Order: sequence, then C-alpha cells, then structure tokens
Amino acid sequence: MSVVHHKPMQTVKAKRTSQRMNPFKGMLRFWCFDIGSVSFLGTGLLGVILGCIAAVYGKNDSAELLFSMGIVSSSAAIAWQLIRLMANECAQLIPHYRRYIYIQSVAVLASVFGIGVLFCLVLGLTASLPTLVLALVMSLTFIWLCLLSTQWFYASFLLFVLMPFMSLIASHIPLWLSTIALLVLGVLIARACRVLPWRAEARTVYLNGLEMGWFWLPNLQSMRILSRFERYLHPTNFFIGPMLTILLLLLPILALALGLLSYQFHWNAPVLLLLAQFSVISCSLVHWSRVQRSRSTETLLLMPGFNGRKGLIAAFCLGQQRLLNVVVGIMLMCTLLLGWLNADLNWPLLAHLVLSTYWACALILGFGCMCRRVLHITLTMLIVAGHSLWVSISLASLRGGGSLVDWLLWDLLLVLLGQIVLFWGKKKLWQGDVISR
Repeated sequence: MSVVHHKPMQTVKAKRTSQRMNPFKGMLRFWCFDIGSVSFLGTGLLGVILGCIAAVYGKNDSAELLFSMGIVSSSAAIAWQLIRLMANECAQLIPHYRRYIYIQSVAVLASVFGIGVLFCLVLGLTASLPTLVLALVMSLTFIWLCLLSTQWFYASFLLFVLMPFMSLIASHIPLWLSTIALLVLGVLIARACRVLPWRAEARTVYLNGLEMGWFWLPNLQSMRILSRFERYLHPTNFFIGPMLTILLLLLPILALALGLLSYQFHWNAPVLLLLAQFSVISCSLVHWSRVQRSRSTETLLLMPGFNGRKGLIAAFCLGQQRLLNVVVGIMLMCTLLLGWLNADLNWPLLAHLVLSTYWACALILGFGCMCRRVLHITLTMLIVAGHSLWVSISLASLRGGGSLVDWLLWDLLLVLLGQIVLFWGKKKLWQGDVISR
C-alpha cells in the first residue's frame, strides 16, 4: 500500500515542481499589462523590427541607431520592472516572484541584443558591433544606477539623447574594454539583485512615473514669466503641472547647445529631428497626465472662469492650439538659428520640418482628446514613430538628390488632417467623463 500511494504523490510533486520552475509563467501579464513596461518595451520592439529592415536594405547607420534604440528601450523596461519590485511590499512574500522577473529580464535584453548582433553578423555589418556593445554597456550602467538609487530612473531620457552619438563614442572605445565593462556590470547587477530590498522611494518613483510620464523637473513657479506662460496655456497644463512649461523652456536650450557642439566638433548630429521628436512627445504628455489624473477633472470643472462643461472644453482646446503654436514657434526659431549657423538648410527643408512637426503634434493632441484609458494614449505613440520615419525618409531622399516638393504637398494635406482631428477631438473630449451640463 505504501508503494501504491507513494508514486501518485511523487507525480503530483513533479507536476508542481515543473509548474513552479517555469520562469516565463505570467510574463505576458507582468510585461504587457503594465503601462510603464509596455511603453518602453513597445518602443524597443519597434526599434528592433525597423533595425532588421534597415539592415536588410544596407542602411548601416539607421540599423545601428534603431538596434541601439531597441536595447536602450528594453533596458528602461527592465529598470522599471526592478523598481516595481522594490516598490511592492509583497514581492518578497510571493514565491519565486523576484526570480521570475530576473530571468525574464535577462531573456528580454539578451533577445534584443542577440537579434541585433545576429543581423550584423549575417549581413556583414561587423563595423556596427562596437556600437551595439556600447549601447548594452550604457543600458546595464543605467540599470545598475537604478538599483543603487531609484531616483536615477528620472534620467532615462538621457539614454535616448545619447543614442545618435553612440557610434561616435564607440569609435574611441576599444571593443575589448566594452566587453570587460559588460562583465563587471553583470556582476554588480547580480550582487545588487541578491539583496534587493523594499524601498519607500521606489514607490514614489513608480507612481510619479505613471502620472508624469517618467520625467522629473524642479518647480520654478516662483518666476513671474513662467507663471504668466502657465496661465497662457491653462487649463491644458492643469493635469501635467509646471513640467510642461519647463520642458518647453529646456527643449530649445538643449537643441541649440547640442547644435553648437555638433557644429564645433563636426558630429553631424540630427538635432532638429530630436527636437521634433521630443516636441511631439511633450504634447503626448498632456493627455497622458490627463488620463492618469482623471479624478481631478471635477476639481478643474469647479474652478471659476469656466461656463460649465462646454466652457471648460472650449478653454482646454484653445490652450491646446496655443501649445501647438508655441511648439511650432520653437521649431521654427531653432531651425532658423541652426540653419544660419550651418548654412546647410534651405527654405523647402525648413518648411518641411516645421509643417511635419505641426501635423504630428496636432494629430497627437487631437487623438489624445478621444483617449479615456492609458492604453489609448500608448497607441497614440505610433504617431511619434510614424513622424520619425516620415522625417528620416524625407531627409534621406534629400541627401540622395531628391526634391522636397512632393513631401511639402503631403505635409500640407497632413496639416489639414491634423486640424480636422483637433476639431473632432473637441467633440469627443470628456464625453461622458464629467457632468453633461
């Protein structure tokens, strides 16, 4: 009898052990249903796919940049998951929870890096390998810093700013040194994950990331000029707060500084492309914060100065148009100044950059008015990717001796489409979310 009962017990234990030892169980829920993770992971997946296409067509520079974007974005998603672990008080109580996240993180980063290396080897793009290794080094450094102090996650945007310069930096760093750095960082991260504690500040970073879009900036409301500017954009900036004002202030300053450095050291950095991308992302943060802080809508409605729901919607859309004008004005100013400095920009190119920025921001603000959930806001990030491809392909066509006349005609049509979407979004804004009268 003991033998008969012993074998079924062993079978049950074996089944339980096999289920428990599956490190990828629940991975879809962990990574694709968390808005912070899926935002970075989706960007990384998009970078890998576009990088593979660019590598097949022999676009070495584009492939390096896109694969680097995939690696950097994946590392940001991993850092987000580790911060989420440190913010969760029950993480240590759930069996194998942390171990599963560690294994899944390694699998994600190894897959993205492995695909990039494989395509480079198969297609003979071995010159791009040092850039990919350096991108991995920077990514692991960022993860290690986030493990030391979760506040480092606020600097995640610096990784994306450094991407266009990775090939230049990699040319001055030998591959063997980057490989040694990878091994050292791997050991440091493994040691830090062994004793990963619960941290109160990790919860603050996690919540701020969800509400503010992973940006942190100081409060400069005491400056009168900035206060007047915030009143000019009100109530569009009500949910995002002074961060929008500081972003609009920093974007031209950083763009002009980067343009001067690029001109001085002959870096040939895509400054205007980066400025356009961050301008569109800044507009997307308006509705990101609105959806995240939807409970504050009633507070905004009760403020004096709005004639009910219709007055609030009209004031919000007017603020959106003002924001759109400010963003395009910044783009126009920086394009003129950098064009005067480099003497490379012509009027068709200037018009193309300004118009493309206008319709991309208009589309993302218009579709953002229709969003009620964070998932909807995440889908609008496809506009950011589409705008980036639009500008990149047009500039490549111009360098190849093409003309921008056709692109300008399409820009004008897209500007008209953007205005239609803005008008349509006004009809859908807060439909059913606040009181109807």
